[in-house]
Amino acid sequence: MIADPQRLQYLEAMGIPAWVSRYRLINARPTEHCEWEMPTAAEKPAPGQRLHALLETPPAHPEPAAPASAVASPEPAERVEGSAPVARARALLGEDQAPAEAPAPAADATAAPPAPVAAAAERAAPLRFSLTLAVLDQRWWLLLPGGREGVSAAAQTLLKQMLVAAGLPGDWRALSSLDWPLMETPVDDPVGEARDGLAVFCGGQAMRNGLSITGAIVIPGEGAAALFADDDTPFEIDCHRWPHPASLLGDPAAKRACWPQLHATGEAWRQATAGAA
Repeated sequence: MIADPQRLQYLEAMGIPAWVSRYRLINARPTEHCEWEMPTAAEKPAPGQRLHALLETPPAHPEPAAPASAVASPEPAERVEGSAPVARARALLGEDQAPAEAPAPAADATAAPPAPVAAAAERAAPLRFSLTLAVLDQRWWLLLPGGREGVSAAAQTLLKQMLVAAGLPGDWRALSSLDWPLMETPVDDPVGEARDGLAVFCGGQAMRNGLSITGAIVIPGEGAAALFADDDTPFEIDCHRWPHPASLLGDPAAKRACWPQLHATGEAWRQATAGAA
């Protein structure tokens, strides 16, 4: 479940404001007050009290009586680091101390080998990218790289020619930008969480601008390439990935190689237009 601060950040990234009443209307029911209860840490006794409790607590297993020869020898002033009293004192003081290793039992030929312990899943750094969300004819997304991977003026001119050659409008309207991640925290699935965040962001922009989106053209750039590396995309609509126009400048062979992608996108656009009519 998403906590309230994280939910408000997602709503803000989607462009949806969170309204809070400033005064009570006449004859209106009073607004329920919501308070976030912060978990209270359990009070710990003072170190002196914990040490006294340690000294007053009898040992769980009484030690056997020492031989007479051992009684004559004086007890050392400091105990061994891994002895039971020191370990119990460290535990009461809240310090991390590995338990003392028990003596290894005698080897048994009939005993089965111990099962391997599964390693805990490691959290990774979030994916980092910047995307600019634009719309074509109020019904198709056009996602362009933002930030340092932005589209230059020459690349924009070539992109307009590519759209016209595919049979799509040559102009687009930019709506907003998304800089991911929203929070600098480790995550379990960087790509999966970034896909969910992009889907929520685009859905919020569609709701805010009253758009009915049926397709998308994506030029992700290097940062967001992992979001569209396979058939699993953030969208549940027809999605077409195009190469970055900057990589096609001055390369006729690369332009010819991307023509099948443009042709497929144009066919999907015409079918969507016919279906809408």
